[in-house]
Amino acid sequence: MDSSADSTPKKTKGKLTAERIMNAAEVLFASKGYKGTSLREIAQAAHIQQPGIYKHFDSKRDLYSSVLDRGLSPMIEAMRERTTNSDSASGYAALWEKITDLLAEHPSMASLFQQALHAGGDDDNLLIHDWLQRLFTQGQNTITALGIDENMEPEEQAIHLIATFNLVTGYFLSQQIYDTLATGKLTDPDNIARQKKLMRRIATALQDT
Repeated sequence: MDSSADSTPKKTKGKLTAERIMNAAEVLFASKGYKGTSLREIAQAAHIQQPGIYKHFDSKRDLYSSVLDRGLSPMIEAMRERTTNSDSASGYAALWEKITDLLAEHPSMASLFQQALHAGGDDDNLLIHDWLQRLFTQGQNTITALGIDENMEPEEQAIHLIATFNLVTGYFLSQQIYDTLATGKLTDPDNIARQKKLMRRIATALQDT
């Protein structure tokens, strides 16, 4: 047997079930909101009985927290990694591409972001508001480390971050617009490649201004 074969441990049945639950929950939370989504609906979408959710998650809030952590922790880590890149222009463009790849894996995150930005500050929204704060703070730290905002006023830096956020996440909210102009899915590999190419051009242009 080839000893160089993939040695990645296979996921257990429990792990696979938990992922299936999170996949279903992610889509439902994005389309109906946290309050508008019931555990019964999540169980139906995941093809399990509702009590089965509690084998993996303590509550709906715990499940929501797990969905956010799975989708957003890699984004924060990607930004942290770019702070050590010696080529600021390359590092910034590559970061945009990496975030695009991460969102392509969990495109419903973009809808969850928009819900949070338009919702109130009640307890149910505090989880994602906290994540957004962490993302924007890390984003600010990253562009500072890359030397991109050296001559920016705080107001200009804030607008820079907001524009970047909207450019990257807005793509995944635009399937309906795309449907009027072309055929296919925005998450198709070829379209993701086109988006990443465009992101690199924009990031490079911003770096040069």
